Amino acid sequence: MKTQFRYVFELLALLCLLSGVARAEDMPATCTQDCPAPFVKNEFWTTEYGPAAANITLSPTNFLACSSSGYALCYYSGPNAAPASKIPKETLPSLPCTVSKDNPNVADCRCYAESGDSYVDINSIINTEAYVETVRVCGLNGEKCRNMVSEAAGKALALLGKTVPYLPTAPVCGYLQAGANGVAPMVPKAELLSTFSFAKIKSYGKDQTSCASSPAPYAGCMTAPCTFERDPDGKPTGFANCQCPIYSGPYQIGQAEASCNAGSGYVWSAAYAPPSKSDTAANGGK
Repeated sequence: MKTQFRYVFELLALLCLLSGVARAEDMPATCTQDCPAPFVKNEFWTTEYGPAAANITLSPTNFLACSSSGYALCYYSGPNAAPASKIPKETLPSLPCTVSKDNPNVADCRCYAESGDSYVDINSIINTEAYVETVRVCGLNGEKCRNMVSEAAGKALALLGKTVPYLPTAPVCGYLQAGANGVAPMVPKAELLSTFSFAKIKSYGKDQTSCASSPAPYAGCMTAPCTFERDPDGKPTGFANCQCPIYSGPYQIGQAEASCNAGSGYVWSAAYAPPSKSDTAANGGK
């Protein structure tokens, strides 16, 4: 049985392909005074399933709509080997998430470097001040700010020529945009942050692989700090290097029919969307 999240995910992915993405200027930064606050790592259990590093998603409204001049897309990172593309003759890059030799609680992940619209999971905001500020404005589930559900509804209404209801941009969005010093306010020394988007859905598809039955370590990359990958001449390569916290538990992978085993020394960049209580009850509590 498909979940509500799956329906919204597929609808928004389809609408993105049909109508394109919104302009960055439509979603201005919200942090305008005494910002950024000093960085304090968010250690709160943002849901009953784990802390921010667990990257838990309970509702599609958890995904807050933001825009920035740069973000990292780590949704497809994990093993050293690249999967086959859904696009004929396209060769996908290797996007490994290597367990750090200096800190086994961190994975060094190679991710895509993108720009424009993306989504931040409200439960996975790594900066305490950004998290608290965002929950105050958007609610615990993100429903009071622009989010994946409102974006899907808005795109559908726009295609029909109808007025799109107003919702404010989430405060966390102001922490994604790098300032004049080239650093994003979310985390010290971060040139860009890891978020989520549908930018590569044509190449990878929309299906997932569940590893919920075999809990294991995975990289929770949402809002993790990243730097641009550069060639020997200092030019950006189109990729980013991100330092993602490692969390152990059940998870889902953003690729179809993938092995839950990323290989020795590697972990998947992943997240966990627990089954709804109604689905659990229907399955006899399992």
